[in-house]
Amino acid sequence: MVLIISANSDKSTTHVIEWLDNLHKKWIRLNESDVIDIAFLGDDIRFVQGNDCFLLSEITSYWYRRGYMRFNFGKISDISTFRILQKVEIECIVEYIYYSLSQKRSINSFLNRDVNKLIVSSVARNLGVLTPIDFLFSEKNSLLEKTNNQKCITKPISGDSIQIIEDVSIFNYTSILDTGQIETDTFFPSFVQNYIEKKYELRVFYLHGKFYAMAIFSQKDNQTHIDFRQYNEIKPNRTTVFNLPKEIEIQLDMLMKKIDLNCGSIDMIVTPENEFVFLEVNPVGQFGMVSNPCNFNLEKIIAEYL
Repeated sequence: MVLIISANSDKSTTHVIEWLDNLHKKWIRLNESDVIDIAFLGDDIRFVQGNDCFLLSEITSYWYRRGYMRFNFGKISDISTFRILQKVEIECIVEYIYYSLSQKRSINSFLNRDVNKLIVSSVARNLGVLTPIDFLFSEKNSLLEKTNNQKCITKPISGDSIQIIEDVSIFNYTSILDTGQIETDTFFPSFVQNYIEKKYELRVFYLHGKFYAMAIFSQKDNQTHIDFRQYNEIKPNRTTVFNLPKEIEIQLDMLMKKIDLNCGSIDMIVTPENEFVFLEVNPVGQFGMVSNPCNFNLEKIIAEYL
């Protein structure tokens, strides 16, 4: 049986499940809104969610897509000291459950669902992968001195691109840094990189050592040339299947293994000089945008792996 942990709104999960049905494979999908009753049976664990009941031992493969499992451990003590102890115990149990799942045939894990952009860039450079130069600034004078008026971009460190305030959605796109808009001498720590001119950019889906790459010709559109996620719905960027050079595949495979990811969406830039520059990897990134235009049928590939 395949266990899938996801979010209610994730359509990619639904498409993979359609293929699991086609392959006659039994599956359970748990969304982060589901409450799961849990019972411990000595050498096994029973999970109950709605009309679904299954054992940990029955799970043969596991896909961590998004979200988390919301467990119901029963009554928590009213006594503060005991309640704190129980919460610590529960954290250890939940960690063990996710660990046990990751030991099965799996695609990603709750335990490595988030990657630190700064750490990944550092690891990549140590492996010889070309990356932008990373800066963290909280003082205007230091920023002006070290960037020395060179063209730079800024974006969130966490990769969290959307904030919703009441009924307003705010999108944190990659932007050209305008130092003239900095009005204070100090500010919240901000992520800055040197601007890299692009010939085109790549979105690469990685799954257990295999690469599925798409080139995005976003550089000639003023709306998308800095961040292609500012989609031009009227005149979309041209995209095409792209074959990564073998040496780049080897480097990226080494990087993914080093940061303990067996699946993820990788963003890269190819410069006018044909240099391949690694930007970031998102373990839970969208892959439909690569699968459909390039006819990779990644949903089927994922289902077959599971």
